[in-house]
Amino acid sequence: MRTTVVLIALLMTLAGCVSENAPVERNEDHSTDPLPYAATFPAWNGTSQANASFTNASVASMAYMAYFSAPWCAHCEATIDAYDQVLPNGTMFVFSMEAREEYANMSEWHDSTESKLNRTVDRPFILNPELAKTVGVQSIPYAVFVNEQGYVFYERIGRITNLTDIQYLWETTLEARFDPVTGWNQTVTDPAAV
Repeated sequence: MRTTVVLIALLMTLAGCVSENAPVERNEDHSTDPLPYAATFPAWNGTSQANASFTNASVASMAYMAYFSAPWCAHCEATIDAYDQVLPNGTMFVFSMEAREEYANMSEWHDSTESKLNRTVDRPFILNPELAKTVGVQSIPYAVFVNEQGYVFYERIGRITNLTDIQYLWETTLEARFDPVTGWNQTVTDPAAV
């Protein structure tokens, strides 16, 4: 019994090292470096424009990217196009942060994106302004790279169209592991800052 109490007290002391609500430190270019602690990406669920249901459990144990934008964001289309060209199928989820009803139709947004890009975009478009608030999205486009442990490895705010840079970010996320004692095994140099 005494050992259990000591272990619980120890765990409570260490809980802040892997806090889900840890603050995000932003660089001057609004990107973030992998943090010395790990923040778990929040639980989420939603229905896509194709009426398919998705949850964070459906991507457990795999790396993915949560892409936040809005149907009215014309300057975001080049970025969604670039991410779509690099990230493998099943690893990119497009979330709308827009809560206004006139922008709630994900099928319209998906179709409009395909029309403007003049090609198929086979990604789930999911209305989830609550998730955007929880993540702290304030500027778009906003991409969160989640490693296979479910930790936020890297956040990228703003336009990015260089496919090589995106490939680098994705491959680094695939290799990223967090250890509570040693921290992250990978670091990222933001391509926009180089």
